[in-house]
Amino acid sequence: MITSKDVRNKRFEKAAFGYKQEEIDEFLNQLEAELDEMERERAEANNKIQILADKVREYMKDEDALKDALLGAQKQGHQVIAEANEKAEQIIAEAQSKADALEDEAVRQHEETMERNRQEVAREKEALIEAQQQVAEFKKSLFDMYKTHLELISSMPETFEDAVSEPETAEEIAAAVASDEF
Repeated sequence: MITSKDVRNKRFEKAAFGYKQEEIDEFLNQLEAELDEMERERAEANNKIQILADKVREYMKDEDALKDALLGAQKQGHQVIAEANEKAEQIIAEAQSKADALEDEAVRQHEETMERNRQEVAREKEALIEAQQQVAEFKKSLFDMYKTHLELISSMPETFEDAVSEPETAEEIAAAVASDEF
């Protein structure tokens, strides 16, 4: 590649009927200035390219770091979800266990209450039967006492003489009492 320095150092031999030296020198100076400008722009562009290449490398490193971070975050997210699911299953299992225990306790208490109620009903039935027996015994003893009293009354000697005849048997006395003949 020809540089502006090459153009500056280039010398031509003089010929008898050649080109005008001033025009050639002016053209070479113009060519040298343009080459200098192009070299400067090329150097500047190379610097920019180098800066951009450095940025690209930096971005590539950042991209790799971001990919690693994203993969790490995904792994951690999956781990957190797995742990949360495991914890949820554990909580559900504990709640189910507690519910089962509460249900068992409620059933046990219900059965105990039912047994106490059955026992209480049985005691009350026994008490009722006993009360009925006592009433029957009291009634029988009352009738027996009443019968005895009637027999005693009928065995008493007569103390007054009335036109009314006195009943002699217990049945007659009971009938007289019932009809108010006494």
